[in-house]
Amino acid sequence: MVDSTGLQVLIIRSSRVQGWRGGSLAGEVLLCFSFLRNLRRLLCEGSADMLFTLNGVRVMSIFWIVLGNTISLLNKTSSVMANNVDTVKIAQSFWMQAIINSTFAADSFFVLSGCLVAYHFLHSKTHKLLKTNGKRVFSLRGLVLFYFHRLMRLLPCFYVAIVLYTVLLPYMGQGPRWKGTDKGLQQCQDHWWANAFFFSNFYKADDMCMPWTYYLVNDFQFYLLSPLVLYPLLLKPLLGGFLIVLLVAIQIVSTCLLMNNINGNMLNMEEGYFDEVYVKPYCRVGAFAVGMALGYFLHSTEHRVYFRKLPLFLGWTLSLCTIGTVVYVTHTENQPDGQRWTRLQSAVYEALSRPAWAMSVSWIIFTSTVGQGGFINSFLSWSPFVAMCRLTYGVYLLHPILITVVLNSSRFPIYLHFGSLIYMYVANLVCSYGIGFLLIALVECPFTKLDILMRVKLKKKST
Repeated sequence: MVDSTGLQVLIIRSSRVQGWRGGSLAGEVLLCFSFLRNLRRLLCEGSADMLFTLNGVRVMSIFWIVLGNTISLLNKTSSVMANNVDTVKIAQSFWMQAIINSTFAADSFFVLSGCLVAYHFLHSKTHKLLKTNGKRVFSLRGLVLFYFHRLMRLLPCFYVAIVLYTVLLPYMGQGPRWKGTDKGLQQCQDHWWANAFFFSNFYKADDMCMPWTYYLVNDFQFYLLSPLVLYPLLLKPLLGGFLIVLLVAIQIVSTCLLMNNINGNMLNMEEGYFDEVYVKPYCRVGAFAVGMALGYFLHSTEHRVYFRKLPLFLGWTLSLCTIGTVVYVTHTENQPDGQRWTRLQSAVYEALSRPAWAMSVSWIIFTSTVGQGGFINSFLSWSPFVAMCRLTYGVYLLHPILITVVLNSSRFPIYLHFGSLIYMYVANLVCSYGIGFLLIALVECPFTKLDILMRVKLKKKST
């Protein structure tokens, strides 16, 4: 990595000597890797057209995911715990259901992803429709750029994380519990390329390399297929709406059918629940589809919607009750005297809970964006969330690696209780944001700027 300060000084001096005003291409490319510029970009305030509510939802979701993975990875590293028996009682407690069911945060991410894809696509294509009088909406070049932009956003950081985990992980820790190689590492060394090409949820999914990256794989697969829904939403909204409903129905039906034979959950990953249901795109696409519907409504209404008091109250009540129900209803099964759910009960819950969660989160986002979210809107739109939101991708990729290194390097057993859990969680979260910041500033930002630079140059050539 080139020293950013020296780089900027060098380019500025050379530009003065050569009479450079608009900037040479080489100079602009080099400035994409300027750490100072990227730092300013990360810390700057959002633009006026930003959907600020989404920032808060994204940050709260990553907080929840780090909390869930702190417990999950601690449970998998059982040798480091001094009170393994007590962890069963902890998992059976009512408050623990919020951690066990932190997987719903991934569905919130799917909603956000679908919303932003639809919102920005419809916004840009609507302007193009107006300029061309309804002609030239679709172009092969535009579709290629649509996918290229996503790859430039995902691949650099993703590949760095794969290298860190597959190649450098054995050298990151030490101590009596440290294992230079473990099952997870061997899985990555065997089929890391399945992650790199975004089909690890179909190839050896039961031994997935970096299993937390299933979200990225699914999200990219949804993104690949999204134009099949986005163009109908733009040109034939009723057809687009039908396709969205169809995608939600596909998730519900496929999940019901598979769960009827598996009957697993997050505490019972056996019987193929993880690889046959949890990571499969047809069992997770509903939340992304709901997000696309949310993006369409935010675009088409231009945030100019006003709900009367009664429907607003009913909508908020239903959404909050749904969120609370899908998170805590599992206590009826997980409590000390709880009875294992039947296959039918598990199938219905797994099939309906995630679309219901997605619709509830979408209601909160929509009403907050149009200005009827009250204090929740004020909280989710809090200005510090703008900068924190930009680091979310780095935190998501790296926090399990950090937790793995910390737990396996521990020289003393950990006695798990509420206080120690909070201590570990806060430490993991803060450190994850620290290393996530480095990943975003040094890797993602430069390639994002290169993508923008390329788009500008191509636009100038076409005009």
